[in-house]
Amino acid sequence: MSDTSANPDHVPWLDGLRGIAALWVFIAHAQILSGMRYVPIVSWGGLAVDLFMMLSGFLMAHHYLLRQRQEPWGQAATWRRFWARRFFRIAPLYYLLLAVALLLGPWLGAQREAIAAAWPHTATAAARYGDPSASNLIAHLSFVFGLLPDYAFRTALPDWSIGLEMQFYLVFPLLMMAVARFGAGVVAVVVVGACAWVQWQWPAYFHRFEMPAFLPLKMYVFFIGIGIAISRARARMAPALLASLALTLVMAIVERSTEAMARVPLAAALYYLMDNGSLPGSAWLARGVARLRGWLSRPLSRLLGDTAYGYYLVHLLVLLPVAGWLARQPAYVQWPALMRWAVCMLLVAPVAYGLAWLCYRGIEQPGIQWGKALLRRKRAAVA
Repeated sequence: MSDTSANPDHVPWLDGLRGIAALWVFIAHAQILSGMRYVPIVSWGGLAVDLFMMLSGFLMAHHYLLRQRQEPWGQAATWRRFWARRFFRIAPLYYLLLAVALLLGPWLGAQREAIAAAWPHTATAAARYGDPSASNLIAHLSFVFGLLPDYAFRTALPDWSIGLEMQFYLVFPLLMMAVARFGAGVVAVVVVGACAWVQWQWPAYFHRFEMPAFLPLKMYVFFIGIGIAISRARARMAPALLASLALTLVMAIVERSTEAMARVPLAAALYYLMDNGSLPGSAWLARGVARLRGWLSRPLSRLLGDTAYGYYLVHLLVLLPVAGWLARQPAYVQWPALMRWAVCMLLVAPVAYGLAWLCYRGIEQPGIQWGKALLRRKRAAVA
């Protein structure tokens, strides 16, 4: 099951997987905002975010492994290049949409209140939409909001996970240096154990987070992706698979939810999608995995992957006004829940995807190029 891409730095089927994760989050939010009751899988938007985290852990480690000769892990310049790449990939579009979300916050909050008036079980804290304070702005511009329970979930964007990603990027070079010295297994046990210990020591602080925006709450999910990348590079994936399944099972027992239990097969599925032939049953599953990889690598899947980040960030800015307007229509409120959900998605998805594509072409791609140009100038100045 070798990569089909001529570029070893690119794993093409992950494009489609990112697109599916972004669509999954949107479907879950549309289900809530159309007043539809809890539905297994459909309602598990948090599991879709976990998939994003696993993919992030994999891709960061995968790229690091491929570049370790040109960019040795122990050099400070490698760290600076890594952080610059990630900043220019994430920050330009995020800052733009953050400004939009803060400016439109009170109006978006009014739409959210209209939805809660129609379906009280969907109500959420109004403070999320109406905080234009300098402290909230600074916390988000600096990406430290994920460490602060009062600000971790305080804009109309689903940006709690963006702060979480930035925390992961901050510590990732340190993790890889530790892996090079002590081994991935030892580092995973120590770091995940330390995360569990700090949660046990300061439970009141961690319980204040409305969403799991602080890295110790989700470090184990990123480690699943890191484990896939490292074990895949070493062509010995079975031990890492068993360790990841054991970890997700323990966390599911601790969390005691069906969604947490679903994280176990999700991790297993991602391992087998990335299988290099070293997992049990590889030969038997090879044809099915190859077909799935092909489907996830198609042009439409690539488009969904390219627009995934923009769609994830922008969809609520479209969904909230549309769902708020619909919630004010008496006839719509009386429709069956499934019909409300479908109509809401059909109205929102084309607009949100159109905006996401414009964001990708007009903001994301130029931002990546700015980062590359900055790194080239830095290298030229050093040389």
